[in-house]
Order: sequence, then structure tokens, then C-alpha cells
Amino acid sequence: MFRPTQPRVTPHLVCAGALILAFGCTGTITEDPNPGAPGAHPSPTPGGGGGPSAIAGDAPRMCGPGQLAPSPLHRLTRVEYDNTVKDLVGEDLKVASSFAFDERAGEFTANFFTPINEMQFTEYLTAAQTVADKAATKMMQVVPCDPAGDGCSARFIKQFGRRALRRPLDDEEVGRYQKVFDVGRTGADFANGVRLVIQSMLLSPNFIYLVEGPGPLTQHQMAARLSYFLWNSPPDAELSAAADSGQLGSLAGLRKQTQRLLADPRSLDVITDFHVQWLGLEELPTETKDDKLYPNFVALRGPMLEETTHFLADVFKADGGRLETLFTAPYGVVNGPLATLYGAAAGAAGDWKKTAFDPKQRSGLLTQGSFLSAHGAFDASSPILRGLAVRERIFCAPMPVPPPGADNSFPMATPSQTTRQRFDKHRTDPSCATCHVLMDKLGYGFESYDAVGKYRTTENGFPVDDTGEILGTDVDGPFKGAPELARKLVSSKQVQQCVTTQWFRYAFGRLDTPLDKCTLDALVKRFSGSDLRMLDLLQAIVESDAFRNYQPQN
Repeated sequence: MFRPTQPRVTPHLVCAGALILAFGCTGTITEDPNPGAPGAHPSPTPGGGGGPSAIAGDAPRMCGPGQLAPSPLHRLTRVEYDNTVKDLVGEDLKVASSFAFDERAGEFTANFFTPINEMQFTEYLTAAQTVADKAATKMMQVVPCDPAGDGCSARFIKQFGRRALRRPLDDEEVGRYQKVFDVGRTGADFANGVRLVIQSMLLSPNFIYLVEGPGPLTQHQMAARLSYFLWNSPPDAELSAAADSGQLGSLAGLRKQTQRLLADPRSLDVITDFHVQWLGLEELPTETKDDKLYPNFVALRGPMLEETTHFLADVFKADGGRLETLFTAPYGVVNGPLATLYGAAAGAAGDWKKTAFDPKQRSGLLTQGSFLSAHGAFDASSPILRGLAVRERIFCAPMPVPPPGADNSFPMATPSQTTRQRFDKHRTDPSCATCHVLMDKLGYGFESYDAVGKYRTTENGFPVDDTGEILGTDVDGPFKGAPELARKLVSSKQVQQCVTTQWFRYAFGRLDTPLDKCTLDALVKRFSGSDLRMLDLLQAIVESDAFRNYQPQN
């Protein structure tokens, strides 16, 4: 009944007919020229549906005006774009997989508001066409009424537009999209009009960006920021309804929605995404090892990431994601092959179960195969990579750039030495010692694990020495083995500050600045007061003034 017919909507027709776009086919997307215009930032309305979401007087003020740093305008990441498309058309089309790589803020993907180049515009245009074509084949799911009925196109525009642009459309916007629909609807081809409207909406800056502020976020802006932070996807019907009724303007209403989103399985995807990026595990699915030394690694690298996901789900469900549990738990959630790797009782290959480990060998995230493999060398362990990961990602203590001419190659493996003996030359070479003493001594604590995370007591016939030392932190001193290191990390105020900072960067899609000190200090205080539970930290981020306001860059 709704089979699409010709003429087909082309890129030329999009540029000629999409009158509602705030940019043309010039290859550059710009911010809406009039941020106060209808549809860009809805003005307050009776009942609070479009009004500011600033928390009412029942919320403690964390940081006031002048203590909020400016933020870039956030452009959807590839994950967020694909999740949004899936929400709109009901299928995971993965159109963003061909997009240019996301920008990064520290360890995390985050697209700043920068001009879109011609290649990126073409990517967005192609994606919009693909999504619109798919939607045109699913008219019964996309269009909420009988196309033959009066006003059906307007109902479609209002309903789809609300979901795509993450807020209600005003009458002027509906009228502009109606003109786009009329251009696309040739003869009686309702589907062609739908296709062109969807293409136009997906090319709008209001879709591609989270358009916010300045000042306190509106209810719908707050709903979008909340859902993209905790779900990497747009608001669902209940969150949108809460924005309509002004519920996000009270502390109780905001907490209720935050807790609901955190209780939803979709939040685990975000929690996993954070930890994968924070701990540097993104490349593990394509990581390679010497197949003569580690013939089973290719079959294990996928389950290793899955183990980390299962482990995070267990810890966040059991105790809200306590930092101590994440770093020191003497158990894992593993299947048969991984249990064999860890020297534990093995079940069936596909049987994932919580399994106790020897606490002298395994201790939380940093002794899992995912972390150890991602930061291991091709044919051996790597004190440099593992020590560097702990120093930069967990202590937030970046290493200086190596001096010109520094030898960045790893010492060649030899059967007559242990890895530690080979790397000890860094401490005797003056050009290397200053930096490598900070990394290598940390990394030596992981020497009881080979390149894929298997526990060992000897290497090449020599006893393994896994004594290490922490330098330049608030918990300096010697330690023996990764489990003891993990206990020292949990006790470190510097690590607690770093974890808070990393979640801040993930939530805001930018690096922190001196103006964020007030916010970060308040978040650290609340995190430490909650027994270091990450779910409490996420709640605190949402309730912060920084999260509920948008300070644009000059």
C-alpha cells in the first residue's frame, strides 16, 4: 500500500527542497544562525514543558555562576548516531560505521563543535538517504495515521520530528517541513514526501548536534543530555513525558528519571563503553599476538571483552560499582576457555558463571585477560605498556613526550633472559631512565602474567620477579604483584580524583579546565562519601550545576 515509487529523492532535490535546513549544500554545517528562534531553543511554556530545567530550591548548589567552564557544542558520536537511527526506524542500520572517526577528549570519543568538512557532509547525506529509504519501506511503523486521511502528513511531521529533534516542533517548523513534504510528494506518492522529510530532519543541526543553552537547559534539552549520557541514545517516551510535564525541574523528578535510566539494561552498555575506553580496550577485538606462542588468543579475545562486560554487570548490580570491588574482586564471570586460561574450574564453553579465583593471582579489572592482553606486547608481557596504562589512565599522571632521538623500540625477546631483565636497561640508560623508572617499576608488578594474561611463576626457566614500586603519587612505595597494587590504587586519593575526572570527561565530552575545579571537588567529595560507588558518582554528575547548564564557548 505504501510502496515507494519514482521519482526518487536525490541529493540535488534535498538541497533544493529542504527549505528548513540551517545550512546549504556548501559542505559546512553551522550552528543555527538565530539560537533564540522558534524550534532552536523552546521558550518557557505554562506547565514547564519547554522551560529551564534548573533544579528548584530543594537541591544543594554545587557551583554557581563564574565557576562553570564553557563547553563545545556536542555532535553525535558514531555510537550515538547509530543508536538514534535504531530508535527512529527500529533497525540497527549501522550507517555511522562509515563515518570519519570521532574526535577524542582524553581517553574518550567526543565530537567538538567544529565545521563539518565536505567529506563529512557527504557522509551525513548518504546516511540520511539510507535511513530515509529504509523508513519508506516501513511506513506502517513510521507514519502514525492513514496517508489518505486529512492532516496525516502534519501528524507524521510532528511525531517523527519530536523524536528526531528530541523536542516538540512549533507551528512554524511544522509548516516548513510541510513544504518539504509537498516538494517530495509527487502526485500521490506519500512515501516520497516522507522520505524527503526524514532526509531533511537527519541533516538538520538540531539532529546532528545536541543544541543547548545558553544558561539552564530546557526540560527537553535536559532529557536529551541525560539519555545520551546514560544510554548513548535519545530520550524514551517516559523521559520525554517527564520533560513535557516539567518533572526534570525538581530534584525528586530528576533523581527518579536518573535512577530509572541507570536501572535499565541500556545503562550497562554505557558503563561498559566507559570502562573499555578508560582502560584502553578498544583495539582488543583486532589485537594480534604471536600465534606460535599464543595459538588460542584469537579465539579468546572476544570472550575477554565479554568477560569484562559480565563482570561490570555483576559488580554494578551487587554494590553499585564500588571502586574497591572493581579493582580487588577475587572472582570473575567466565566461560570454559577463560576459566582454563585462569587456572580455574572450567565449565561448558558457552556457560558464563561467577567463578572464584586465587586472590593471590587475580584481583579485579587489572588482572583480567582483556586489560593484560590489550597492554601486552606481540610476543611477551610489557612493563612499559602496562605501567603506562596505570599511570596515565588510573592516576591521571600523563608522561612527558619522549626526547628527540629516543629509542622507542622494545628490547628484543631472548630465551636467555626474562622480560624484566631485558627492560632493566631503561634504568641504566640516562636518556631513558627518568621516564621509564615511573612506568617500568609499575609495570613490573604485572610480570606474573604473560602477553595474554596467563599466570606464570617462571619465564624462560627463570623465576618471575613481580615486585614493583609506585613513584610520584600519593601512595608511593614498593608492592609485590598486581593484587597488592590494586589495593594501593583503591586507597589513593589521586586515583579517586582521577576516576571522577575520567567520568566527568566522558559525561561532558571534553577535557576539564581550571574552571571545573569547583565541580570536580564537589564530585570527588560526594564520590568518597558514598563508599566510592560509581552509580552514586553518576547521580552526582547529573545533579551538578555543570550538567544542568550550558556555557557556550566564545
